Order: sequence, then structure tokens, then C-alpha cells
Amino acid sequence: MINQTSLQPILSIDLKKNRIRIHKSTLHMLGDPEYIQLLVNPSARIIALRRSIREDHLAHHIKPQMLSTKNCCEIYSCDLLRTLRNVNCGWQNKQAYRIYGDLNQKEGIAQFSMNDFVLMNEPQDNIE
Repeated sequence: MINQTSLQPILSIDLKKNRIRIHKSTLHMLGDPEYIQLLVNPSARIIALRRSIREDHLAHHIKPQMLSTKNCCEIYSCDLLRTLRNVNCGWQNKQAYRIYGDLNQKEGIAQFSMNDFVLMNEPQDNIE
């Protein structure tokens, strides 16, 4: 039986390591893009990922060789994580959170509500 959460995009936020992990399955749901754009709407407390192109200077390159050996793509940014902390959605410093999102496949965008997070324990921090 397929786990229901495997049908949802997954994003992990690690405030201790200033890291955002985009799960490989989420990238597959977005059509395995070469570039993605990470968007934040602080007033709505929404994080979004959308397919992008090389010419977009705000896009992050997804290196296919990394995904062949890992189960996620990692983005490190002190400034971005500081911005997410300031949204004040109950997150605490030095903690890691998992967020299950919704996919709009037609638009090539995955949305994650910062209010709907799951606290991750340190041993579960490793993605399987």
C-alpha cells in the first residue's frame, strides 16, 4: 500500500544548519526540472517551489548527478532561513521541520503552508 504522504510534495527546513531540503520525490512531481525557484509569501506563510529556467537569476540549479546519489536537493542560506524564522509561525531555533505540501502540476508549482509543519527529531533528520 502506498503511503499517502508519498503522494505529496515534501520540504524540510533545518534552522540549526540553515538548510532547506527538497525531496527527490517533490522534484519528480514537478517534472524533474533543471532549475527551480523558491518563493516565500510571509503574509500568507506560504513557501512555494516552481519550475524555472536558466535565464532566471533567482533560480537554483538542480544538479542531476547529486540526485543520483542522494534523496534530496539541499539549499543553504542564512538570509533565507532568517527570513523564514521572522515569519513567526511557531518555529524554534536549532530545530528541523518537515512540511507536506500541495502540487499544482499544471502550473508546475508546489505550495507549502508554514503553519502545517511536523517537528523532526534528530535521528529522523537523515532522509531515507
